[in-house]
Amino acid sequence: MTVEIRVPGALWQSVLDLFAPHDPSVERVAYLDGFRVDETGYPGRSPDGRVYVAVTVVVPDAVLRPRNYLVPAEAVRAAGRMTRVAQVHSHGDDFVDHSPTDDERAYSQRTGAVSVVVPFHGRTRPGLAECGVHVRAEAGWRRVRPESVIRIIPSILDLRSTKWVPTPEAAPSGGIFSRFPAWTRTAWTRRVRSRSS
Repeated sequence: MTVEIRVPGALWQSVLDLFAPHDPSVERVAYLDGFRVDETGYPGRSPDGRVYVAVTVVVPDAVLRPRNYLVPAEAVRAAGRMTRVAQVHSHGDDFVDHSPTDDERAYSQRTGAVSVVVPFHGRTRPGLAECGVHVRAEAGWRRVRPESVIRIIPSILDLRSTKWVPTPEAAPSGGIFSRFPAWTRTAWTRRVRSRSS
């Protein structure tokens, strides 16, 4: 089974923004929630593959400590109607592997679950290539290349061919004064004719 998670760039930046205000010595944790995308029948897609799109960041009510964190079970379940697609947590240095505690306290132990470890508590605003990405296999958690599981996708696609086109002349507003110039010319012409008669 393969897993692919698509994360909008702005959503990843939101995770880093949410990690920033914490005490610099404690780990941080957040979840990416979203929806599964059915790509059955698409060319090049594996029939046993699972594709998810993350749409929101959930910051649980967790106990944050210098070398670990604890999320109560009820806080882990607080996903609403969305699917939990990944866990993101931080380490204080450049070590981005899972510790035995990370393995044990991950949000899920199901095959295909994804966990991202962010170095330096996110203070360096790392891209995914600098993070440790781990996938739960039947035999346990294993670290994989980030790009093999997670794709950062654009948050905005602006496909307009031009951003601004100048208008040669002002468009009529259609308001009460739009006919004022014509009315003024007519009134002035009538006044001039009545004086000359």
